[in-house]
Parts: sequence; C-alpha cells; structure tokens
Amino acid sequence: MSIPVYMMAITTPDPMLPRRLERLTGNEAPNCVPLYLDRAKAVRGSPEFAERLQRVRALSDPNRLLAVLLLERQGELCACEVQAATGLSHATVSHHMKLLVKAGIVSEDRRGKWRYYRLRDRSRLP
Repeated sequence: MSIPVYMMAITTPDPMLPRRLERLTGNEAPNCVPLYLDRAKAVRGSPEFAERLQRVRALSDPNRLLAVLLLERQGELCACEVQAATGLSHATVSHHMKLLVKAGIVSEDRRGKWRYYRLRDRSRLP
C-alpha cells in the first residue's frame, strides 16, 4: 500500500545551512546535503515509514485517540460502549474503529451482532 507523503518544500534555501552542516559534520556541504536528501528519500520510501504514518494518521483524530485510550484502560469494549463514551453515532464509531483496525492499532472480534475491540500489541503504536 502506498501512502502519499506531503511535505512543504523549501522555496528559498537557507544560505547558512551549508556552513552549519560543514561545522557539524566536518564534511563539505556539497557532499552533506545530497547525503541527507538521499537518507530522507530512503526513509520515506520504506514500508515501515508508510505503516507508521498510517498509524499516526489514525491517531490524529481526537475521537479515535479517545477510543484507543479507553481500550487501554478497559482492555475490551463493544462498539456500543465506545458509542456511549464518545457520544458519536453508531455509523461514525464504526468508521473510526474501521480505520484503527486497518492501521493495525485495534483488533476486532465479532460475536453475533456485536463487535468487540481491543488494542493490538502496544509496540505497534507509533
């Protein structure tokens, strides 16, 4: 899965950056800047970056973060319990929980008509 990454481009380069990099690294700036650009490109292109970005984005919504923190305290919650705690509609809770499941933060267990959620491995959090 490919997740687009939007970063603000620098329109005018910082004229002092090469001097700071030279002092910091001891290397000439023409060698430093491409090195850091290559490193950043490698990190952005890695599957780990895409996975972490998806998890961070999933947690960026206050209602989803609240649901995760509730699950952390309770261990397991039914969708209707998440709905009661957040004050959101059933459809909205379902949407938010689906995004958390897709991001690998929450697991879902269906029992009859009911859906129960619990946190997956905490090491999966960003």
